[in-house]
Amino acid sequence: MIKEYKTHYKSNNFLLYGFSFFKSLQFFGSLCVPFYLIRLELSYTWMFVIETIFSVCVFLFEVPTGIIADKFGRKTSLFLGSLGFGISFFILGFTKNIPFLIFSQIIGAVGMSLISGADSSLIYENAKSVEKSPEEISVIASRYSGFSTVAMLLAFPLGSLFVSSGIMEYKTALGFVFVLTGIGLFIASFLVIFIKEPKSENGNSEKSAKSSILENAKGCLEAFTNPSLRRTSLNYSIISAFTFLMFWFYQSLLFENKVDIGWNGFVAAGFNLAASLLLFASGFIQKKLGTNKTIFLSALIPGLLYILIFAFYNNLVVILLGIFGVTMLKLFRDPIMITQMNTKISDENRATVLSGVSMFSRIVIAIFYPLSGLLMDSNPKITYLIIGLATVLCTIFLREKAE
Repeated sequence: MIKEYKTHYKSNNFLLYGFSFFKSLQFFGSLCVPFYLIRLELSYTWMFVIETIFSVCVFLFEVPTGIIADKFGRKTSLFLGSLGFGISFFILGFTKNIPFLIFSQIIGAVGMSLISGADSSLIYENAKSVEKSPEEISVIASRYSGFSTVAMLLAFPLGSLFVSSGIMEYKTALGFVFVLTGIGLFIASFLVIFIKEPKSENGNSEKSAKSSILENAKGCLEAFTNPSLRRTSLNYSIISAFTFLMFWFYQSLLFENKVDIGWNGFVAAGFNLAASLLLFASGFIQKKLGTNKTIFLSALIPGLLYILIFAFYNNLVVILLGIFGVTMLKLFRDPIMITQMNTKISDENRATVLSGVSMFSRIVIAIFYPLSGLLMDSNPKITYLIIGLATVLCTIFLREKAE
């Protein structure tokens, strides 16, 4: 089998790298808020309600779409996922009708769920088929993520520059960046066709699907019934939800401070790149501060930055400091928190418990989305104060016990 498959190994890697790049060309990434508020003329509440539908659907489809990957293969799952995701962006780019917008979110959620996990699984199986070591597999997986990061760093600025360029009417351009993103996903789905999938040893997929539903339910329960894990799981889920909101708020903050929309993409690319550099220093920071103190400060500082934004609402320097600080620390703390949870989970339950925490996190975000929308429609400035105070209080209340 190894000799038969070795000829396909390198071409598979290149195809997967290409898939990672094209699926991550998110030209719309720094323009979601103007898209909803200006092109679609919706309120913050409606914007977050529509995004809540997407988040809930991803949660609901996570296990059922996993059955497709198990039964028909990762290649099929990636093809259908990128195709469906691409269609959802085309709908977003051309329609202003709320029912169609909701329909696009459902299709997009199915697409994301089909891609999620199937790509990393295919990378692993592809490398394993030619007897690659865990270290070599890790390098391949890192390269796959690297192509995704490069795509986003390119697409964010290009998308915002295009919208601000005047090449196309402003509202039309806000829709067209979604179409461009959809085209990237169609190219990604085309590349998947040429992948040679290794033979899987999954066994009976129906049995696997039924057990996975039960295991995810048990994992979600264990994450919050296990005393040693409960505080960490709640800390991760709630703080992550509060800090995740900045990925939406920063566009409003820039707009309210009269920053040209052409800069949105550069700000987004900037904090993503800065977060990547901070992650490289993660080991050094934890060694100097200790893991628990690192976790505490990476939650407390974003809370204080939200409050600082409230206090200096019209100071662009402070606004940029707040945007970069909250987003960078959110991206920085997530892998640390996941590692911390790993230390408290037994080997046989690790995958299901982490899956349960992930599913719970989506529920928390789905709850906060509409509330944030209502607050933003009422008073954006006060919204940052409320979220900042809530983040600080939760940080203190859910603080990890001393090492």
